[in-house]
Amino acid sequence: MSTAADGNGVILLDWLRILGWKVEIEHEEGQWVGLARRAEETGPELRVGGTATGLTGLAWELFIRAVERLEGGEEAVHGTLRAA
Repeated sequence: MSTAADGNGVILLDWLRILGWKVEIEHEEGQWVGLARRAEETGPELRVGGTATGLTGLAWELFIRAVERLEGGEEAVHGTLRAA
């Protein structure tokens, strides 16, 4: 990691992993692309994804979407998208 900000992104990704999410990240053509997945025992697998120009921005996006997904399920994610 080249900056302290990147280190903060890594910490967020570590928290996602602690919370049971599997995180996959790639750097493609100047963009960071990520997918976080979490298997639920009583239902379907949860998935959130995102893109950003920096690792920290992507980490925040994945973390916020994952927490929203856990708090309110599908409706929370779609409600946020409709409000935007």
